[in-house]
Amino acid sequence: MFLIKNDFWEIKKTEHKGLGVFAKKEIVAGTIIGDYLGKVVKTAQHDLQKDKGEIYLMYYTDEASIYPDLKKPGTHLLNHSCQPNCWIYIYQGHTLFFTLREIKPGEELTISYLLDPKDETCNPCVHDCKCASKLCTGTMHTSKEKYGKWQKFQNSQKKTKIKKVAFGKNLPKLTSYPKVEIRDLTPINF
Repeated sequence: MFLIKNDFWEIKKTEHKGLGVFAKKEIVAGTIIGDYLGKVVKTAQHDLQKDKGEIYLMYYTDEASIYPDLKKPGTHLLNHSCQPNCWIYIYQGHTLFFTLREIKPGEELTISYLLDPKDETCNPCVHDCKCASKLCTGTMHTSKEKYGKWQKFQNSQKKTKIKKVAFGKNLPKLTSYPKVEIRDLTPINF
């Protein structure tokens, strides 16, 4: 679900990554752009084959993930980049997306998917990166070093209580969202 007005973003087809989210107007750094909403599913039981190589599951708990409504526009359409201009922040159990820097009109909004380091279970691996950034690693998998830094950063963040949600039910919208710009929540060098 987008939290910024419709006149700030649009969904467009990209050359190599399917659909993507693009800025229609300038978006200032630290702007909260959306919340990752959808159905709460048991991660271990989700059939990844039905996604045809796309990545839509968002971590919720160690046993649960959020699966979005693919028929509606939302933050699930932000593509991966090795040099992202947006980041995620966990707030009251919700995954909020915010801009790291000023986003120019026409620019694609991207995040790093921070997939676990590649191992033998991802064979053949379909998580090739097509971001074409100057820092592109060619994969959506994070290195062991960066993954360790990310885990350390996540563990250092103040935890908020997650409301219990039943499997198969939609994660409800929050009753209110932060109004202030999010700053200094991003670990360096991710």
